[in-house]
Amino acid sequence: MKKCIITHTGFTGKLLRSTAVGLLSAGLMSSSALAEDLPPPAKFNADNRLELPLDYREWIQVGANVSPNELNNGKAPFNEMRTIYMDRGAFKHWKETGEFRTGTMILKEVMSITRYQGMTGSGYGAGEVVAVAGMLKDPVKFANEPGQWGFYRFPKLENSELFQKTSEQFPTGKCSGCHTAGAQDDMVFTQHYPVLTDAKGTGRVAVPVE
Repeated sequence: MKKCIITHTGFTGKLLRSTAVGLLSAGLMSSSALAEDLPPPAKFNADNRLELPLDYREWIQVGANVSPNELNNGKAPFNEMRTIYMDRGAFKHWKETGEFRTGTMILKEVMSITRYQGMTGSGYGAGEVVAVAGMLKDPVKFANEPGQWGFYRFPKLENSELFQKTSEQFPTGKCSGCHTAGAQDDMVFTQHYPVLTDAKGTGRVAVPVE
């Protein structure tokens, strides 16, 4: 009986080690698969409203910017702080080709601006998130839109901590005008997003080193 137990324990140990290696391999394969082409994240409900992807904070953060009133004669067109995210599959395509693939989704988290006095001096900081806005590339769905991009916005609901979970497409010109006039690459403000500028067609996922 003792020998049987030892044998069983040894087998169990090998099985556990084998399982761990298998899970690790699966994890590596998953990471590799993650680096491969991922399907575009856009999903629409029965009313053709775009659903907010709830994992967007796990996408690639490609930039951040702020437009305070103090730098805009006391009245900024958009007095807000923005953090910009891009879906992982689209980022992979961008860094390899320098182009935005069909289904590219770029979302910005819109936050209020706070002023603070800290150890690093006076500055601007992010307040609460007030909306999520985004743009979606689809040459078929938006064939008649500038650049074949559609624009959406998911605001925070009034008197609530919840956000609107779906959005209808904004009318042409509501957002596209600024993008058409000032964006550097295919209606995207890559001149303000160094992560995209550095990665464009280079395959890089980090800053270059010597």
